[in-house]
Amino acid sequence: MSISKFDRSARGELARVLVVDDEADIRELLDLTLARMGLSADCAGTVAEARQFLERERYKLCLTDMRLPDGEGLEVVKLIGEHYGETPVAVITAFGSAENAVAALKAGAFDYLAKPVALEQLRTLIKSALSLPRIAEPVAGGGPQLSPSARLIGASPAIAHVRQMIDKLARSQAPVYISGESGSGKELAARCIHSQSARYAAPFVPVNCGAIPESLMESEFFGYRKGAFTGADSDRDGFFHAANGGTLFLDEVADLPLAVQVKLLRAIQEKKVRKVGSTAEEPVDVRIISATHQKLKDCVEAGNFRQDLYYRLNVIELKIPPLRERQEDIPVLIEATLARICGQLQPILSPDALHALCVYNFPGNVRELENILERATALCSDDKVLTEDLQLALECTDEENADHDGETLDDHINRIEKQLIIEALAKTGFNRTAAARLLGVTFRSLRYRIERLGIEA
Repeated sequence: MSISKFDRSARGELARVLVVDDEADIRELLDLTLARMGLSADCAGTVAEARQFLERERYKLCLTDMRLPDGEGLEVVKLIGEHYGETPVAVITAFGSAENAVAALKAGAFDYLAKPVALEQLRTLIKSALSLPRIAEPVAGGGPQLSPSARLIGASPAIAHVRQMIDKLARSQAPVYISGESGSGKELAARCIHSQSARYAAPFVPVNCGAIPESLMESEFFGYRKGAFTGADSDRDGFFHAANGGTLFLDEVADLPLAVQVKLLRAIQEKKVRKVGSTAEEPVDVRIISATHQKLKDCVEAGNFRQDLYYRLNVIELKIPPLRERQEDIPVLIEATLARICGQLQPILSPDALHALCVYNFPGNVRELENILERATALCSDDKVLTEDLQLALECTDEENADHDGETLDDHINRIEKQLIIEALAKTGFNRTAAARLLGVTFRSLRYRIERLGIEA
């Protein structure tokens, strides 16, 4: 089915695209490609001409070069972003000019293409741009469409800002870096961006980078050919192929070893991957969303993460607030979690239990809240959750601290060590392997400490 059959303007005309480039042969190539896709193009050679076209016509897409005789393509990107927000704009950059591409994406560009323009990538970009959901698009009932980001529950200013950012990021192809503490909802935010984007019908592939053995990372990410190594008895696709056309979510990206970071950087820049055992690169169309509970900039400064990859992943940062910074959302989160766990047969929280949850610090954030409620619903009696059913690892009060004034050095160290281990377990959903990694110790060492300190499961 040609694009012209499903994407026409309100007047029944062909969907129009604005092409801005000072090279006549590039304009001709883009015009011809668009015509073969059933689209109509207006071509401008300068920023001034582009302004005139935009004042007279509404466009489904704009393709602009970065260097123009009377200005920069960024001027066109910013102009469209400020006054013609419905129109996605993609920039065409010189080969290898990663800085220009990143600058354009930060300015609000939908995507970018490198010269010489590959027609296959151009057609993919155009189809993605024309598939973008329209702002405030009505549904069949005539009411406003519910944003997928509404699944981020809460009414606090902090979570409202996250939803607004997701709505904007969904209309771009730019790589997104999601920062936030463990259990705060980073993967949910990534899924919301994907489901509201032009890629919503394609796969969303989540990958926990910290859970893959280093020896398998390259083959898992990029796939392999038959006979590439012992045990490779057939061709296999990697994560990039599985996410082709959709979104690849790299969780705990800071755990990637440096050798894999180099190959990941090339795959992002060139939009191509080479399977292990293959001599040819294969094009892939993947949007990268990454996340980690660590501070990625600190990892760069420590030499554990490549700076060039950091700048390619962190084009736009989305910060997810910890639960303690939006405590007003706790009651509605409790209600939603209990409805999911228990359905119609929800237990009642006593006023003291509700108060205890509302003032708790939640080092494990929303994931810890869910774990607490699952445990409490299993332990409660008579369909009523009491404070003791919650089993909260509350922080010491001033009165309790006074009781530790006479403790020995070993007792003091053991108490602090026990508290840190409990907090790490809470943050990781009581996953001992992840908690050991968070604490910087081996799994065997953590298990020994848990037994020595008498920490119960």
